[in-house]
Amino acid sequence: MFEIQDVDPKLYRQKTRNATLIIMGMFLVIGMIFATLSVKLLSAYNSNPWVLNFIGALVGLIITFFIVKVFFIDKEWMRESMYGWQLKRSLMRITNVMEKLRKDVAINDHQAMKTMRFYHLGLEQMHRLEDNHSELIDLLAEKRELEDKMNAAGIDLNQSTFDPSQVARYHSQSN
Repeated sequence: MFEIQDVDPKLYRQKTRNATLIIMGMFLVIGMIFATLSVKLLSAYNSNPWVLNFIGALVGLIITFFIVKVFFIDKEWMRESMYGWQLKRSLMRITNVMEKLRKDVAINDHQAMKTMRFYHLGLEQMHRLEDNHSELIDLLAEKRELEDKMNAAGIDLNQSTFDPSQVARYHSQSN
């Protein structure tokens, strides 16, 4: 279950930038170490240093991934990055079934309208967090139309939570 939270866009951008720089720095160090080691230790088996550098950098990337996944994912300085990733993941789950979802919204399916409302709220927040206000204009007409439908049906406009099971029925439908 994912819930939209009130996040300050400036703080979000600052913290995600810092987390990115930390992880990139860590990857650069680990990647350089393993690229150097692979050239020194494996040059007897392969005379192409480009391949050995690539292998070392790839090993560094894999190690960096596991360090982030195991040790850093729940740290305070990663919170905004993880929130953004979870929000984008939730929006992508809805985007994957958007055509079917829009058809159900058109026939006034209440669950489809709630899911679409979460999508609009989440997309709006994502654009604000990433300072991409031009994309919000494209969303405005569809959002207002949905709000009118929901008001007419007596559905609460505050749909700030998303459970992947809300779109599970669309995955099971045949194309």
